[in-house]
Amino acid sequence: MRSLGVIFLSDVVGYSKMMTDDETGTLNLIREFQKDIIKPTLAKYQGNMIKSLGDGWLIEFKSASNAVDCALAWQTLSKKQGKLSLRIGIHLGDVEHEEGPPPDVYGATVNIAARLESIAENNEVAISNSTYLCLDENKARLFNNCGKQTLKNIGTPVEVWSTGRLNLGSKGMKRENEDPLISIKPFDAKSQFVSDFCRDVTDHLEKYLNEKDWIDSTVQKTPSDADYQLIGSVSNTNVNFSVDVLLKAPGGKTLWSESYGASVNKINMLSDTVASNVSEKVFMEIMKVKGKYSKS
Repeated sequence: MRSLGVIFLSDVVGYSKMMTDDETGTLNLIREFQKDIIKPTLAKYQGNMIKSLGDGWLIEFKSASNAVDCALAWQTLSKKQGKLSLRIGIHLGDVEHEEGPPPDVYGATVNIAARLESIAENNEVAISNSTYLCLDENKARLFNNCGKQTLKNIGTPVEVWSTGRLNLGSKGMKRENEDPLISIKPFDAKSQFVSDFCRDVTDHLEKYLNEKDWIDSTVQKTPSDADYQLIGSVSNTNVNFSVDVLLKAPGGKTLWSESYGASVNKINMLSDTVASNVSEKVFMEIMKVKGKYSKS
């Protein structure tokens, strides 16, 4: 039977590693999450659990707004607990139902929801435009327009909205350049005083790195080990502030690291300069790597 439905797919980030490190503890966390969060929120927002996937859940809703409310509740509660990180994808469209038992759902809507889940950043919710158009103004403003994205094995580009950024390095994302991304982890502010500088230098780095046609960069809170990772932290004393930066190659090897420092009186003027200097260093280090492999 085919009918309109809202498919909600969620995944526990890092599940395989968690199971390797502590299988019993991980399974207990999943059981607690299902009991304390999933069961009451599905009852509240009228979601129908189709199946548990071990490291995730496939759910159907009749209301796009209810599905988004449920996703936001999951993310809020999971962040508060600090035990599990989730990615959630939601898509509204025609769904092919199999009554069962057990019941199941099939079709492009399910596939698109799965791709949206895979490209959501950790602890964020990614939704399709069909879902977004069902939201009221207050709920809609929680989402950023991430533009039309070409998803693997999905014939038509999908306009995506997200509570955060997208994981451009995801295997669910089809990119013209399949080389590793440069994932910029938002710079870590060691004090509130340097938080604006951290935000500015992160944004400037993304801009400078994307000016090269052969490089794709994105800001990721949890970079993939398959990508280059640019990681920085900023601290300050009463007199000076310092910036520590390192670049990791895919796989985790450190390629380059450097520290910068200046008077705190100049901090509002230097985010662009620091980003420019760092981006040039990154270009040089990645060119060295590319040159090494092109000769071998």
